[in-house]
Amino acid sequence: MTPIDDAPLTRAPRVPAAPVARLSIMMFLQFAIWGSWAVLVAGHMRNLGFSDPQINLVYLTTAIGAMLSPLIAGWIADRFLPNQVFTGGVHLVGAALLVVAWRQQTFNGLFAVVLAYAVLYMPTIALTNAIAFHHMPDSRKFGFIRVWGTIGWIVINWVMSLYLRMWEQWAPGASRIGDCLVAAAILSALMGLYCFSLPHTPPSKQAQNPYAFLDALKLTANRNFAVLLVISFVVAIELPFYYNLTFLFLTEPGTGIGLRESQANLAMSLGQIAEVLIMLLLAPALRYLGMRTTILLGILAWPLRYAIFALGQPTWLVVAAQGLHGICYSFFFVGGMIAVERLASKDIRASAQGLIVFATNGVGMLIGSLLAGQVANFFLLETGGHAWAKIFLVPIAITVVAAVAYALLFNERRFRADSERIEREAAAAHA
Repeated sequence: MTPIDDAPLTRAPRVPAAPVARLSIMMFLQFAIWGSWAVLVAGHMRNLGFSDPQINLVYLTTAIGAMLSPLIAGWIADRFLPNQVFTGGVHLVGAALLVVAWRQQTFNGLFAVVLAYAVLYMPTIALTNAIAFHHMPDSRKFGFIRVWGTIGWIVINWVMSLYLRMWEQWAPGASRIGDCLVAAAILSALMGLYCFSLPHTPPSKQAQNPYAFLDALKLTANRNFAVLLVISFVVAIELPFYYNLTFLFLTEPGTGIGLRESQANLAMSLGQIAEVLIMLLLAPALRYLGMRTTILLGILAWPLRYAIFALGQPTWLVVAAQGLHGICYSFFFVGGMIAVERLASKDIRASAQGLIVFATNGVGMLIGSLLAGQVANFFLLETGGHAWAKIFLVPIAITVVAAVAYALLFNERRFRADSERIEREAAAAHA
C-alpha cells in the first residue's frame, strides 16, 4: 500500500510556539466543556426520575445541533463576524444556559435548555478547527493541537471523578452529579473570555452555501466512498448505546456493574486515554494492513466491547473494555476520514468530510438516540433495573452486520488505484 504521506513536500514554515500553545489551550477548553457533562448528565437525569426514552431524547439534542451546525457556522461566522468573536460570544451565552439547565427539574425544561445549548455549542467545534487551521502554515500538524481536546476531555473527567468521590465520602447517599452542568458552565465562561484573546480570524470573503457538503453526494458514484458513507451511518446508529447508556450500566446496582458514580466516570475516561495511544498506531496500521483491514478492525472492536458488556463480569474486564474505544474511534472514524480525503479531489474534500459528519454525528446519532431509548425502556425490569445483556445484543447485531457488509463491499485494490489517480491529478494540476 502506498504510504499516506510519502509524497515529496517542501518544508513548511515553522509554526511559532506561542500560537501553538494558545490554540492548544483553545482545544483543551473546547472539549473539556463537553466532557464535563456528556457522561455524567445521564446519571443526573436518572436521579431526577427521567425515563430511558427521555434520557436519550436529551442526548439527541447534540445530533440536532450537529445537523444545524453548518447552517449556523456558515451563515454567521463565515459571513458576518470573526470566528473568534462569534465563538467567544456563543460560549458566554452557553455558560448562562448551562446554569439554567442545572436548575431544571423536569424533562421539558431540561430538554428545551439543552437543545438551545447544543444548537449553539456544536458549531463551535467546526469553528475552533477553522481558527486552528487559519493560523497554522502546516495543516498536517493539526493533530498535535487537536489532541489537546482529547486531553481536556480526560482531565475534566478525572477532576469530576475526584469531586464526586469527595462528596461520596462527605455525604454518603447524597449525589452531586448534577454539578457537572455547573462545571461545564464555568469552563464555557472561561472559554468565551479566552476566545477574545485568540488571533484574529476574519470571516470568509465569499459567502458559501452552508450545506455545500451535499455536493459531495456525486462521490457516491465511487463504490468505496458509497460503502464508507453508508457503513459510517449504520455504525453511528449504535453509538448512543455506548455514549448514552454505558454510565447507567456501570452504576446500576444489581443488574448493572454497580460502580460508584466517581468510579464509572473515571472508567469511561479510559476510552479517551486509549484513543490518544491508539492514534499513534493508525499510520503504521494503514501502511502495513491497508485501509480495508484497518477500518474493519475498528468496526469489529464495537461488537467485542458490547459482548463484554453483555457478559457483565468480571468487573475488571468490563472496565478494561472501555479501552476498545481507542480502536473504534481511531481506526474507524479517523481512518475513514483519511479514506475520504484520498477518494475526493481537492476541490470537494471539505464537502466530502462534511457529508460524512452530517450522516454520522447528525442523522445517525439522532436515529440511534431514539432507538437506544426505546430498547432500554423495552428491557426495563419490574424491579427497576435493566436486562443489559439483551440491550447490548442490539448494537452487537448492528455492528456485526456493518462489519460483514463492509468486508464484502470495500475493495482495497480499487481504493489504492483511485487514491493514486487522484494524487497524480492533483500533482499535475499543481504543476
